[in-house]
Amino acid sequence: MGIGLGARDFTIIAVVLASTAAPVFARQDVAVPAEQAANLDSFAPSFFTQFQPNTALDMVERIPGFTLRSGDDERGFGVADTNFLINGRRPSTKSQDAEDILSRIPAGTVVRIEVLDGASLDIPGLSGQVVNVVARAVELSGRWRYSARFEEGTEPQILEGEVVLSGRRGDLGFSVGLKNRQFTLTEDSVERFFDSSGALIEDRTEDVYLRNVAPSANLNLTWTPTIGRFAGHVANLNASIEKDNENNGLREIFTAIDPTRTSGESFADIGEDEIQIEIGGDYALPLPIAGLDGTLKLIALNQLDDGESGVVFVSARDGSIPLRTKFSEDFKEGELIGRAEYGFKAGSGHDVQISVEYAYNFLESATTFQNSFTAPIIDEVRVEEDRFNARITDSWQISSDLSLQTSIGAEYSSLQVVNPLSDARNFFRPKGFAAVSYRVSDRYTLRAKADRSVGQLDFDTFVSTRNLVDNLLTSGNAEIKPSQSTELSLEFERTDDKLLSGRIRPYLELIEDPIDRILLSNNAEAPGNLDSATRYGIEANATLLFDTLGVPGLRLEASGGIGESEIDDPLTGEQRQINFNEEYSYSLFARYDIPQSNIALTGRVNNDESSPFYRLDDIRTIDVRRPFLSLGLIHKNVFGMQLTISGTNLLDNTVIQERDRFLTPDRRLGPLIRSERFERQRGRRLSITLTDTF
Repeated sequence: MGIGLGARDFTIIAVVLASTAAPVFARQDVAVPAEQAANLDSFAPSFFTQFQPNTALDMVERIPGFTLRSGDDERGFGVADTNFLINGRRPSTKSQDAEDILSRIPAGTVVRIEVLDGASLDIPGLSGQVVNVVARAVELSGRWRYSARFEEGTEPQILEGEVVLSGRRGDLGFSVGLKNRQFTLTEDSVERFFDSSGALIEDRTEDVYLRNVAPSANLNLTWTPTIGRFAGHVANLNASIEKDNENNGLREIFTAIDPTRTSGESFADIGEDEIQIEIGGDYALPLPIAGLDGTLKLIALNQLDDGESGVVFVSARDGSIPLRTKFSEDFKEGELIGRAEYGFKAGSGHDVQISVEYAYNFLESATTFQNSFTAPIIDEVRVEEDRFNARITDSWQISSDLSLQTSIGAEYSSLQVVNPLSDARNFFRPKGFAAVSYRVSDRYTLRAKADRSVGQLDFDTFVSTRNLVDNLLTSGNAEIKPSQSTELSLEFERTDDKLLSGRIRPYLELIEDPIDRILLSNNAEAPGNLDSATRYGIEANATLLFDTLGVPGLRLEASGGIGESEIDDPLTGEQRQINFNEEYSYSLFARYDIPQSNIALTGRVNNDESSPFYRLDDIRTIDVRRPFLSLGLIHKNVFGMQLTISGTNLLDNTVIQERDRFLTPDRRLGPLIRSERFERQRGRRLSITLTDTF
């Protein structure tokens, strides 16, 4: 299967392709406007000396009270959904996350890291703490990393590594990286089936394995002329490719307890191959218009994913003919974006940005289902969406301590299932936000935000899928539409690079047209929209430094949250939680950099729990018994390299899943036919990582 670019794919590429995610630095320093100075904390490289960091990511992760956020769920580019900048600019990429981008910047090139207030910047959508990594250009630098992981009963992972080379020659900078991800695991589980009265009817043992290999390459170029007619212009080019190969397997042995059932065994072979390509970029230039001293930025991006997946499932009961079923899918999906932004100053303290954006999304899917006794059932689906956005944003620095960012806009989209052909559905939806930030004192900041947004629709919901192992069918739904939400939040933050930093954030989200499970007219289950839902909770994080408490080099980081949600069950009408809504999570991390040594000790414990998942014929609950515990030792100078040895899942935790199965697709009407409970264990794991810069 190949990936091709059609004529439509090229209509926007002429805008100039690139990405500011490249760790190639347009300038050595970035000035922060004077009116923002009161909202700025700056960390010099000397603050991170005790950690001996190799990359900018190592430094950002050690900023007290800061949590790096990286997400690509935003429709198109729209507003910013990450909380970091590189030399004052927002990355223009979607396939690369924050960790990937920051890990390509050698720590030796970092001039300083600024912690800004997002509402004070002229970048729509940024709120809360935002880090700006200010880095200088160097002629040539690089970084490499090698990792190996070992687990009892699992093939060793010895093919994971990365190398990045970056540099600058005159006005042109570059970065090129090669990376290979590898992950393997095995899990053993015991499963029991019970009838509707609770009597044990069958015992099962399961062996599960997973093997994943994903090589990738990326190239980033930047052009920043400093003299001549193009002085002040900035152009970036980004290209990346990743091939993902995944193979899973499951073997089950059944032992009948009820005399009416028979023993047997089953095998499942599950695989997926996928190629992901992204080409994108931006071009920024000064452009005075009608007396406004503004800057125009043009952005283009093309993403393509091409792949195939398949499941072969063979099940045999004693004395019966083995039943072989197969489900496969060939798919291709893509996104093409063209965006223009014009920013200018509109009076004292006002930064205004006007933006327009066009995005085209599509999905092609061909699925085939067949068993030992029937002819193949083939289902082909093509979905297309054209989407237009316009927005105006005003960032107003009211005073040195008070800032307000407001944005108003609208989205028009046309969504159509082209195969099988159905009428296009058109949507017009307003959206926008208001974010205010007040610096109460040098240590304390209070923020509030109201945000109206449109959710990203997963085109896979248009495609029918089958879970052969659990014998579940989920139909596609040609009438599904994106959800909308209004989120209200408050945030109280304390910053202190000597003792205690952190934040606490309560939030409330009101969702319209939430996506859940519905019953179609043909009595099939499918994803579909309900009327409304609510999600609310509180999240917090904190960093405690013990240097001033008599234990230099020791730090403790804590984060977590609790959440609740409400949605009306589409069958019973009763109120319940949203499927797999996170009810609580926590993470505790400690690091002790032993003074006057190259040794650091680390430890982490974390866990979370989510609400049940409700199908129309099935209710599933997952519980993790005992938290994940990992301990690590870091040696910062092993022949000039940094060595990390860590053990994970040291408590050998157990995942418990309970599921109730009903006879019909409507659990109001069909009786409970059985309950299932399995306990699955993953082994303890030893990891070794070597990394260095050059």
